[in-house]
Amino acid sequence: MRIVPVLFPCDLGSTQRGVYAPTGERGAPDLILDMLEGEGVRLARPKLVPVESPEVGDREDAPLKLDEHIARAVKALAETVADVNNDGDFPIILGGDQLSMLGQVLGAGVRESGIGLAVLADAHLDLAAPAKPAYGDGELLKQADHTWHGDADRMVLSAALRLLPKTTALGRLMENSSLTPRRTSVIGVRGPECAQVKANERKANVDVWRMERLELDGESSYRSMLSRHLEMGPIVLSIDASGLDPHLMTAVRRPISDGIDWAFLKRSLEQCAPHLDRLLGLDLCQIDPRLDNVHHSAMQRLVETVAPFINRLRR
Repeated sequence: MRIVPVLFPCDLGSTQRGVYAPTGERGAPDLILDMLEGEGVRLARPKLVPVESPEVGDREDAPLKLDEHIARAVKALAETVADVNNDGDFPIILGGDQLSMLGQVLGAGVRESGIGLAVLADAHLDLAAPAKPAYGDGELLKQADHTWHGDADRMVLSAALRLLPKTTALGRLMENSSLTPRRTSVIGVRGPECAQVKANERKANVDVWRMERLELDGESSYRSMLSRHLEMGPIVLSIDASGLDPHLMTAVRRPISDGIDWAFLKRSLEQCAPHLDRLLGLDLCQIDPRLDNVHHSAMQRLVETVAPFINRLRR
């Protein structure tokens, strides 16, 4: 089995009140690929998924910004992932933003019905949905009919779980997702949550590990849950760099204090290694090289952490 890097230079998940604003995340995939090869990871020829740069944005009150653009990008990524899986190879999706997770989930579900998802790091619980944007208005965020800002990067888990309305292009596309809620987990969550997200969490029925829960229940409880999910069937893995402690991982646009450390991430990947036959893919996203130091020290440490696991995938 070959390890096929899929480059997805996407930054469409966040806007400036509806207007597309390029970020450094577009340049991350190529740089991460070079670092992986520098660590001696043997990879097949990479596949590039082109991502358009919108010339115009949406209204700032649009419930889901850049909807059509995002749906096209996610569909293109899903088709590439499906092709890699059909060849019997393992896709490593190098994002971009967390829309890479949607493309992986959708593409992996072409061959497998009922897949699981282990988000091994993410600072936010991305269960927002299209609604009236509140833009930080605390009173409006207490109402379930308002969302943060209408950007897709806070809606990716909702989309993967088919919770977005079919009136949106992304919602119609993700209706084909075969993600199973009871085998979906997210760890590292610590960002603020609005009333809408709290309501959607009750509907979603996924396993959410906030940092407080991890500290109270202990790492062994998380490990037991992850093992159960891995043993139940095919699963995809996702690493959002924002879930790491910002003192360690500086190359993220919206850092939030606390988070998991390198050792925890390494142990989580090691736990997945005995279940290689059930793993369908891995995505690595939300990295902005412009926010790292000139030596790219944080990115290099991340690559050093995941490289041994990727090498074990070759069989």
